[in-house]
Amino acid sequence: MEFIKSKILKHPNLKHAFCLRSGGVSPNPYKSLNCSYYVGDQNINVKKNHELILKSLNFEKSFSVKQVHSNKVVCAEDHFNKNTEIEADAIICKSFDLAISVTTADCAPILIFDRKELIVGAAHAGWKGAVKGITDNLIEHFQMNGSLIENILVAIGPCIGKDSFEVKSDMIKACIKEDYLSERFFINKSNSDFFDLGSYLVKKLENKGLKFIDHIDEDTYKNSEKFFSHRRETKKNNPTTGRMINIIGLTK
Repeated sequence: MEFIKSKILKHPNLKHAFCLRSGGVSPNPYKSLNCSYYVGDQNINVKKNHELILKSLNFEKSFSVKQVHSNKVVCAEDHFNKNTEIEADAIICKSFDLAISVTTADCAPILIFDRKELIVGAAHAGWKGAVKGITDNLIEHFQMNGSLIENILVAIGPCIGKDSFEVKSDMIKACIKEDYLSERFFINKSNSDFFDLGSYLVKKLENKGLKFIDHIDEDTYKNSEKFFSHRRETKKNNPTTGRMINIIGLTK
């Protein structure tokens, strides 16, 4: 099992990981560390993969949501252990020994930490959630829980890169209609349009006043050995693939 770790998410009471696709038990086309229950993999495989990750990070409990490309943020403590499926795309948590996570396969995973108040957050940001303001909402939830902007650290994990995220005019129009700021992150080359999702998210966070942002600039589309990519598999006429887990939590 392999992880990518952010260079700024460092604290004695913090553990996190942007997981790669290897080291799990799922067969093709989910080989092998698929962590989504919503892509057709057998639940027993997904459960085992989650257990492997939690064990490697010394967590026993975790909380996640059903991701729906929204801007909705939930508090883990409000829903943990209630056996109900919650639709959202970001989580905030103040409890120790309770990991929170999001899954991705081209969308951007975002892990957040308040080093003073000891609060963690995780967000799943595809283009829809990004332009709807998922990062703004998550930062505002931190502030409602006592966070000061200068104490918030953010890491954006591997996502589809600007050379791979080709888009059509209807998507460009939808983005600009929702958030005019997005217009500057569309790139036209060789008569095709591309979107720089990672840089757009960095700018959104900077506009909220954040200074400590680590953008892990690895393209999920280009590296099939390390990453699942929904777009890569869709271009092969096989949209079925796994999802990587991105996890963060407080420890004592």
